[in-house]
Amino acid sequence: MAARVTSYLVVGIVAVTLIAGLIVRAQRDDSDGPVDLIVHNGVVFTGETSDDTAEAVAVRANQVLKVGSNREIIRLQRPQTVMIDAKGAAVLPGFNDAHLHLIEGGLSLDGVDLSGAGSIEDVVARVVAWTERNPGKGWVSGRGWKLDPELAPTRQALDEAVPTRPVYLLSEDGAAAWVNSAALKLAKIGRRTDDPESGRILKDRKGDPTGILEGAASQLVAALLPKPSADDRLRALRNALAEARRLGITSLQSTAADTSELEMFGATRGEDALDVRLYPILEVRGARTDDEIAKLDPVLVKYSDDPLMKSGAAAVPMETLDEDGLNRLVRLLDGRGWQVSVEPETLEEADQARTAFAHAVRSNGAVVRERRHRLEHQDGVFTIVGKTKAIGSDWPRGPLAPMRVLQAALAYHTLKDALRAYTFGGAFGSYDEKRKGTLEPGMLADIVVLSANIFKMEPSQLDTVKVAYTIFDGRIVYPADRRSTTFP
Repeated sequence: MAARVTSYLVVGIVAVTLIAGLIVRAQRDDSDGPVDLIVHNGVVFTGETSDDTAEAVAVRANQVLKVGSNREIIRLQRPQTVMIDAKGAAVLPGFNDAHLHLIEGGLSLDGVDLSGAGSIEDVVARVVAWTERNPGKGWVSGRGWKLDPELAPTRQALDEAVPTRPVYLLSEDGAAAWVNSAALKLAKIGRRTDDPESGRILKDRKGDPTGILEGAASQLVAALLPKPSADDRLRALRNALAEARRLGITSLQSTAADTSELEMFGATRGEDALDVRLYPILEVRGARTDDEIAKLDPVLVKYSDDPLMKSGAAAVPMETLDEDGLNRLVRLLDGRGWQVSVEPETLEEADQARTAFAHAVRSNGAVVRERRHRLEHQDGVFTIVGKTKAIGSDWPRGPLAPMRVLQAALAYHTLKDALRAYTFGGAFGSYDEKRKGTLEPGMLADIVVLSANIFKMEPSQLDTVKVAYTIFDGRIVYPADRRSTTFP
């Protein structure tokens, strides 16, 4: 009997020793080597499908090491570890804007910022402030006004503020322009000017232009604006990337009008200052031959799996094609391995795009990689990739600001579902969901720390939230005074 008790005791001691050893080993595995950065005291949204949240994140090099409680993570701190106190605010995977126009948006940053302007007086005040900072005789341009339909913007309101310089102000959605008398005069728009096709020149009771140009009519003035040079466009791209960094956006999926814009994206790829992941979507306009599509193959493979800049997507503008032409172009692109992006304006066009995708599958059969063709800008801010939703701002046609974009998304989804679309969904859209889009061990350390806990706020308050920190590839890239170019 005593021998049996002794045997049990020995077995128990051995088992306890083994378990303790495993625990110690696991702890050593966690802390073996440097822990470069820790975010603690936060409400960590990991982006996974569960509703669980954590308190802290540990980063080693450019990857998430561990997510857990403050106690679990802070014990990993070492002398060289950079510590960020989230102060109870939300900590999220970096935002991934799945649909925007980077260079166009960057160019808009040079003009009058009218985003959020809700009154004629507000717009005019911003125009005046801009002209005071930018004196001269040249054009005054801006974008982003969105006024109540009952308000009636007029050229006279702008004339009083800027009587001599031509003024061109594009609405947030790009559907209308508001101009002053100087701009109308340069464009030779008056009482006798007829509406252009697909456009309208609003006129008052006397028949004089009010200063509002809708649709194609805005191009009568826009055509007179100075054309940006290649250097201007490259500078605009860099400014756009800096703006994204400030807003906690760590991945961008932008249309590129042609291969020259792709080359500009590539130029930023070669710069140390590229603190965002790019997924350019090359526009392929009009009917193309098989040979013309084949000549795009070098673009397809140049950055096939680069974590900073990937290639592989082509945008097909529907307005340039009839139904047969759309089917043919989608089939050709699909057959050569492109991810096809289409931006339908109506439900009918969305059905046509889905038909074109199905036609390509039937015609081409199996392809090298999984098909993830895209319907852009659906239900306001969503990109549909198969059964997965991503979120895109369509900047500068919409605001780049993530909190305002999330407010729009909440018309269709819960906050957590919208956040998952804005993070994981975007990563899925660029075939990157296995390396970014969630805060899990081994994933890229692209993280945004906000100024408040958005999970405890009313949707109407979201646009008051700021970005406290943007962490890209394991490095603090915003704010500037905490910016690091190498690992700590």
